[in-house]
Order: sequence, then C-alpha cells, then structure tokens
Amino acid sequence: MTIVAHLPQRALTLTEEESAAPPAMELTGRRRASPEERALSETIFREFHADPRYHEFVLGCLNCGECTTGCPAARFYDFSPREMLQIAETGDATTLWDALQEKIWACCQCYTCNMRCRFGNDIAGIISVMRELSVSHGVASTRKTLAPFGRSLTLLMTVGTQVSSDMIQPDFFRDWGPFATGSDRAWGVGADIMRRAIPSDVLQTTRSSWEVSVQTSLELFRIYEETGVLDMLRGLDPDLTEMLIDIIEERREEFEEARERFRTELEGMRGPVATFRG
Repeated sequence: MTIVAHLPQRALTLTEEESAAPPAMELTGRRRASPEERALSETIFREFHADPRYHEFVLGCLNCGECTTGCPAARFYDFSPREMLQIAETGDATTLWDALQEKIWACCQCYTCNMRCRFGNDIAGIISVMRELSVSHGVASTRKTLAPFGRSLTLLMTVGTQVSSDMIQPDFFRDWGPFATGSDRAWGVGADIMRRAIPSDVLQTTRSSWEVSVQTSLELFRIYEETGVLDMLRGLDPDLTEMLIDIIEERREEFEEARERFRTELEGMRGPVATFRG
C-alpha cells in the first residue's frame, strides 16, 4: 500500500483536449468521431440495412476464410473480405463507419471472394453498397481517398473499363491463369476452352480496351444519368463531374453529326436502297 500511495496520481476524467483525441486512439491511428460524423454514421447504418440488396447479398458466414485467402487485395493491404462480411452481418454503426474510411476502397471488385464463398454470399456486392452510401453521403474520407483516381474514374465512365485483359497476370490472379480449376468442375470445360472466348487481339494489347464506339459511350452516360451516379459524383468531385459532362457532350455532338451525314448520304442514294428510312 505504501508503494501505491507514492505512485503518480491521474484524474479519472479526460481533459477537453484528451476527449477530442484520446491517447488510446492516437496509438491506433484513429480519432474520435465528431457529433456530426456519429449522426451520419447512424444514418448510413440504417440505410445500409434497409437496402433491398442487403438480405440478398448477406446470407451468413462460416468463418472459413476462403474469401480472404483468394483475395488479391488482402496480399498487399490491411483488407479482408471476411471482415467486410462480418461487419455487414453483425457490425454496428461504428464498425461500419470505420470500414467506410479506407478499407472498402482496397477491394478491386474481382469477385474472387464470391466464387470461393461456400455460403453463397455476394461479398463484392455488399462492399459496392457500402461504397455507394459513402459516395452518396459525401463522406470526407471518401473524397480524400478517391481524389487521386480522377483518371481511372474518367476512363471507367467514358469507355467502361480501367483494366485490360493483358494486365491480368497469373501471379496475382491465379484463378484466371494456368492454375484455374474451378471452371472444370462447375461447367465441365477446361481453361483452354474458356480462353478461346476472349478475342486474341484483346489478350495481346491494351489498345482495344480503350476504344469504344461513340454510341457505347452515350449509352454508358445515359445509365449514369438515370441511375443517379452523376448526382453522387457531383457531390464527391464537382470538377470531375463537369469535365465528364463536357466529354460526353462532345461525344453527343459527334454522334449527331455522324447521324446527319448518314441521313444526307442516304437521301442522295438512288435505287432500291433509297426506300430505307433510319
């Protein structure tokens, strides 16, 4: 008792400065959420569980870890598909909020976890729902995380992809390479037959992945408009949104000019073809 009595005494309550950033949180690299962030996390949590896709995507977890062992992102980042599924299934507003800060953006949406899941969960799908909510609510960490990816978003929203087939290497996507065996059991065909379905020019060059027709670009953009993607993006990055709108308006003008030229040439034709109206 004598030794204890001489130990330095510390008040049991935190000062205002310590309350804003508790020492334990500093050690873990976390910070206390503000009242506004806590309110937003509760809102996102309610919307997450009310989403009609939630009960379709989250079916249960056997805790086998197969999803994480096959995840390419788990090899390089502090990310686990199993953790994302467990947060979705049993987590609270705080754990969901923590996942929205960075972890959901480590997923490369390759859907390997879905193929490996014995319970049939759509883990990649539920991560997409998390991402949508994070973007639609303009979470500050999401704006910061996605800021460097303007080029990728531009490619994705104008040509529909940001990865070409020749970028997929067997060392990182073993299920796609010479070690693929799942397709043999599921569909009764080997990897050699499956690869024949991929055009050879796509396998050899990235160029064909970036070349899409004007009509395809316009169809993509119409999807973004009608599904509200543009509105979400505008709240996240207004400058990028305006740039994308400018790009697609140029495509629309190009498409209208091409269609007008086609009509003019068609009207100038003579013979049986002249009766066609497009």
